[in-house]
Amino acid sequence: MKRAEDYARSSDRELVAACLNGDHQAWESLIVRYQRLIYSIPVKARLSSDDAADIFQSVCLKLLENLSTLRDHEKIASWLITTTTRECWRTSARQRRDNPAPPVDDDFDPTAEIASEGPLADEQIQLIEQQQALRSGLESLPERCRRLLEMLFYQKDDLSYAEISRRTRMPVSSIGPTRARCLEKLKKVLEGKL
Repeated sequence: MKRAEDYARSSDRELVAACLNGDHQAWESLIVRYQRLIYSIPVKARLSSDDAADIFQSVCLKLLENLSTLRDHEKIASWLITTTTRECWRTSARQRRDNPAPPVDDDFDPTAEIASEGPLADEQIQLIEQQQALRSGLESLPERCRRLLEMLFYQKDDLSYAEISRRTRMPVSSIGPTRARCLEKLKKVLEGKL
């Protein structure tokens, strides 16, 4: 019987094959792997948390319905990005239809702020794909490396080496060299994906 960490280390192709064979644990692992990716798109589109949850459920259902027809199981992240983006558009269009905009003020100048300061749609999709590749790469690292890199780079508060040493039971003098080795492993995992 496979353990949760075995599923986490499985490729998308292996997880999809297991899902198609009725393995519920593989489905759960696939959803856990991509849940942040799916949620990040409606959040970046400035939709409400309720809308993001509805979109998440809708995308997961569409994935389940279309899993057997996906052509390239290694590009599931791209499929999810496209499907989630389309669901965001549908939700936004429905909201605009249900809640029409108030009348325009005569003093309003529509050309005042034409250009958005945010990234273009293609750039945003590329950024989302890179973030997902990085998350997947981190998940594939050994526990010690993953934990160390998360403490160094993903904590809200910057942790001191002394605090990291206490949490990991690693000598302070080993943190830097271990970080370098872990980043090298991550770099090899990410080659060709970014």
